[in-house]
Amino acid sequence: MNKHKILGKIGYTIFKIISFSLKKTRYTSNKFNNNDQYIVVFWHRKIFLSANTTRIISHKAALVSPSKDGEMLAELLIGEGNKVIRGSSNRDNIKSLKEILRLIKLKYSIGIAIDGPKGPIFDPKGGAVYIAQKSGLPIVVATGYASKKWILKTWDRMEIPKPFSKVVLYTGDPFYIPKDMSIEEATVIVKEKLHENAVEAYEEYKKKYLIKKWIKRKGRR
Repeated sequence: MNKHKILGKIGYTIFKIISFSLKKTRYTSNKFNNNDQYIVVFWHRKIFLSANTTRIISHKAALVSPSKDGEMLAELLIGEGNKVIRGSSNRDNIKSLKEILRLIKLKYSIGIAIDGPKGPIFDPKGGAVYIAQKSGLPIVVATGYASKKWILKTWDRMEIPKPFSKVVLYTGDPFYIPKDMSIEEATVIVKEKLHENAVEAYEEYKKKYLIKKWIKRKGRR
């Protein structure tokens, strides 16, 4: 077993311990059905929360970079029940595209960190859009918000929730990309949806925790 695989297994153990400690609230769109197929997109920064959010999807696969960092991430995703596809989301990467389309035919949902594997942060690549158009599957955003978190000094500024913090796990409305829409135009729409859903996750957190806390304090006066 290589070093990065071992580090990945250690990382997954830490992920499970932290995830177990979190006070979670799940918001799932009423248009989302965990038995349907989707192209699930998320920012690389939100991988920790997105992995928790997508636990409700039973038949899933994830695209992971063939890099050494990808080797570590693959261990986490396998532990969370994903079939892992090693490759790039670039639409010109024929090998990974073929494997993704094969798994879609087998009724898998596909998860893609849309600004991965190396960024820049919040700069989505067109691969997920191309796969959605090619397969006809809807896209859904998996995101979340954590009340307390560490932010790593990595290119993606990855967020790791602190143990026992309050989190909202957010799954947005599924949406389709028209087959005749340009990749560039569709990518802009997906980026807007990612940001909108992140804001909505924070709004759900405010309603669940901050407003209730404020009302309690008012009631004690």
